[in-house]
Amino acid sequence: MWKLPLLEVRAAVSGKGDADLVVIYQDSAKKAVPPRKSFSQLVERLRKEDVFQARSGSVQFIRFAPVDSHGSVLAVGLGLVSDLTEDKLRVAGGNAWSKLVSEKCKEITVHVDTFFEGKDASGHSHLPKVDSPRLVRAFAEGLILSAYHFDKYKTVKDNEPSGPSRIVFLVSDKGLKTQLDRELKEVTAVGEAVRLTRDWSNEPSNVGTPEYYAGEAKKLARQYGLKCKVLTEADAVREKMGLYLGVGQGAEREGRVVVLEYVPSAKKNRKTVALVGKGVTFDSGGISIKPALRMEEMKHDMTGAATVMGAMILASQWQVPNRVIGVMAFTENMPSGSAIQPGNVLTARNGKTVEIINTDAEGRLVLADALDLAQDYKPDAVVNIATLTGAVSIALGKQCCAVLGNDDTLIDSVRRAGEVNGEKMWQLPLFDEYFDDMKSDYADMKNSANDSNGGTIRGAIFLKQFIRKGTRWAHLDIAGVAYNLTTLSYMPKKGASGLYVRTLAQFAADF
Repeated sequence: MWKLPLLEVRAAVSGKGDADLVVIYQDSAKKAVPPRKSFSQLVERLRKEDVFQARSGSVQFIRFAPVDSHGSVLAVGLGLVSDLTEDKLRVAGGNAWSKLVSEKCKEITVHVDTFFEGKDASGHSHLPKVDSPRLVRAFAEGLILSAYHFDKYKTVKDNEPSGPSRIVFLVSDKGLKTQLDRELKEVTAVGEAVRLTRDWSNEPSNVGTPEYYAGEAKKLARQYGLKCKVLTEADAVREKMGLYLGVGQGAEREGRVVVLEYVPSAKKNRKTVALVGKGVTFDSGGISIKPALRMEEMKHDMTGAATVMGAMILASQWQVPNRVIGVMAFTENMPSGSAIQPGNVLTARNGKTVEIINTDAEGRLVLADALDLAQDYKPDAVVNIATLTGAVSIALGKQCCAVLGNDDTLIDSVRRAGEVNGEKMWQLPLFDEYFDDMKSDYADMKNSANDSNGGTIRGAIFLKQFIRKGTRWAHLDIAGVAYNLTTLSYMPKKGASGLYVRTLAQFAADF
């Protein structure tokens, strides 16, 4: 079992390791890079020969550099000081990690002082606008989020190097060291939470069953001090969760609903935030079966629930000041003689009836009952997250997720939490007119419209029918970015991305 690299901060200007890592700005002048003036001269020579210009995204590994008798140096380009952002630092960290892996480095020394060596066009000292601890934290996040790999089921492990096991950050300012100690502890917590989410999403569905995830959630709840309640299908019958049960009735494996609760130590001014995740552990489409091509990816259809689990762990590790409820509804959507059929009418937990038009529009059915259950905890805000519609990829591509809801102030809060963590989202409208052609002649509503346009909005407008009056609610559709994300250097190119774990935890902290 692989482990995340150990992050360590030391108050020093020199250290040992396979390589020294320094960052260079494109607009830096001929200024010595502490602690090694000879290295500064080497970088300048590389510039002149147009080998390394420190452009954003660039890396240059200098093996056995002539700065001492044994060291190698990784120079990481950050581009122009004025253009630097936290996410560019994460991308730089991801690029650095890839190079360190290919060069088989096992321990590296990051010279923190080099983050503050920028100069403006006139040659005057010009520090980045990003706050000093956040500057290094973002780079460390890029490193640690890049470290992930999933080889649990390989009997013969790849011969590829796994990357550094220890990353030492050297800082000469003792005051900054204290801040970085705290920041890097939070980064390690991020790494563990995102790893858990990625592992869950990557688990094959013959192992990753509803019962399996419920059992794992219990173990994790004990480990991280969370309250945990598991509902069986018999419990769901008593709760009258007819939509949730309808989705799973064609499967042989029973579903499970997991309710987690994080309670902060301080009671003063705390709010309650509910996070709700779709956990369809395999989605065949049911009777409205999906095409065979890439159906194996439908093991990822429980990524919403996996994201909630990761966010709950991170919230507890960060000791956020608000109470957080996590609801994860796990089930399978399978075709069989007992599966729901198009034309069936199901009754939701809140009493509303739904005519089934398309059994592959199942995620909204699962979420509808889970959202109603979450609202029993009287939350001040509800945020649900799901791989809900393929239409979101057509609308937004793989650069961001969609966010919709009934409260713009809440949506802005969620978006800000995403911006802090480099996790993008774009708001889509939720006009009531989108519900007009989802009205049924035989029930209160249909689960799918006859018009296929605006599919992401129609999925959200369905969920809105299960939000109680006065409840503030936001919906994240992550179907386009939940897995196989190639747009960010610090994301796995195959399998689960683990995006929005940090966003949900940040939102829970800031709300």
